Amino acid sequence: MNRKLTALFAALEALLVVGIGIGIPLVPLTLMWAFQYGLQVDWLLFWRAAVDIWLLGHGVNLSVLLDAKTVNVLGLPGAAAPFALTLAPLAFAIITALLGARAGRRIGETPHLRIGQLSTVAVFGTLSWLASLSAVSAAVRPSLIGGCILPTLVFAVGIAIGSGPRWRSLATGRVGPRRLPNLSFSGLDDWLRDRVPRPRSAVLIAVTGGIAATALVLFAAALTVAVLLAANYAPIIAIYEGVHSGLLGGAALTLGQLALIPNTIIWAAAWLIGPGFSIGTGSMISPLGTLLGPLPAIPILGALPGTAANVGFLGLLVPVLAGFIAGIFLRGRLVSAGCIGIRWIAVVSSVTGLTAGVLLGALAALSGGAAGPGRLADVGPPWLLVALWSALEVALPVAIALATSSDIRGVAVARPERAARAARAAQVAPKPQSTPKPQSTPKPTPMPMPTPKPPLPAAPPRSSASPESPSLAADAITAEIPIQLPSPARPQPSPITPLPSSAAPQSGAPVELSSEPPAVGREAPHGRLAR
Repeated sequence: MNRKLTALFAALEALLVVGIGIGIPLVPLTLMWAFQYGLQVDWLLFWRAAVDIWLLGHGVNLSVLLDAKTVNVLGLPGAAAPFALTLAPLAFAIITALLGARAGRRIGETPHLRIGQLSTVAVFGTLSWLASLSAVSAAVRPSLIGGCILPTLVFAVGIAIGSGPRWRSLATGRVGPRRLPNLSFSGLDDWLRDRVPRPRSAVLIAVTGGIAATALVLFAAALTVAVLLAANYAPIIAIYEGVHSGLLGGAALTLGQLALIPNTIIWAAAWLIGPGFSIGTGSMISPLGTLLGPLPAIPILGALPGTAANVGFLGLLVPVLAGFIAGIFLRGRLVSAGCIGIRWIAVVSSVTGLTAGVLLGALAALSGGAAGPGRLADVGPPWLLVALWSALEVALPVAIALATSSDIRGVAVARPERAARAARAAQVAPKPQSTPKPQSTPKPTPMPMPTPKPPLPAAPPRSSASPESPSLAADAITAEIPIQLPSPARPQPSPITPLPSSAAPQSGAPVELSSEPPAVGREAPHGRLAR
């Protein structure tokens, strides 16, 4: 794919993202124009309304000036004067960022990444500005500068996220077969790693813990919203029935409330943190109680908690538990990085709380704004209080979670050099000599004696005696039989030496014991001793 095709492909990706974003509110409004209004109203009014909703979802301010007839129909106090709409349905910005990440991933597969990125961002900005220009009317006027910059900025963030792997290859200085200039800051990074390795690691670990604590708080807030919607199903349906919007009007109203779901989750997080949020000037919904005034007929507002604060204080445990879990999550990383001691506990807990406070405060600021004239000009949580409360409620549990670990406090490894020297000294130092005991003669261990083979029958000794003398032959055979007596020095039983086969008794035959002494040394016939 050459450069021109890459630029064209990227432009089509930007057109697709803009079309999907504006088409989400335009489709139900067009259906209302066709079926509910019978094609008798100018369709451009619905086009402008869809573009205004899309721009408002990206944070673009709208200046509204209603005519007298519309003011009488709405019946809102202060609607006759010009007012601003700044409450952004954040779902549209999230959709744009996700579609931008998808487009960035597809553009990252092309060989000309820079051309594709510049082309898609430029085309998206141009289309956004044209859409803002087409939505200008006497009643509603969007900010043209904001309509060009803010949606484009959200889309560019998605493009950068989607093409992240290619950005890492740009940082190494090489993309594909071509060599690009070195765009990395490896020198500065190496300098920081060499000179301040532990502060750098501690800050990165603490930022990770702050992000984790923020994610846990938002997750708990989403569960809270789901439970409240399920528990207050009947009041929500009653508001739907009181609006009398019809089928298509109800569908359009439901889509508008779905676009506000991210806002409601952030408001629930502010409620769990403590400051709460407001729906109009003078109202406050917090764990301490609920104080409401006149509310617009929006069905989702039927899920607001009641005035009784019976279990409201339990919500304050959510950020505390989130901070404690994040602190437990950071223990192993801090030990691996060598950040041990009270000083590092203070640094890491402070940075973690600061990160959570900045993130939650920024989300609170983005989720609020003006939703109409009069008292509706103040809707959403107080972002500064949310930032301060969340930083405090996260930092203290993180410090407690880290301080409860002996490895982080440095108790077990407070002086590793001294411990290592002591271990080496214990290994090298000789053991104290004790008074030598008199050595006793060790008793010999009895060795198992091999079973001797039965000796062959010995030939009769030659003598001058007559071979026919039976007594001499019997005496000679008797003298050759070995007799083993037990040794008094060895109380262990010695193995029994088998008798020769010639002298062994036959099985089953009775053994006769003779009381006569052996024939050794007995005088043989003819005056000689038998050998």
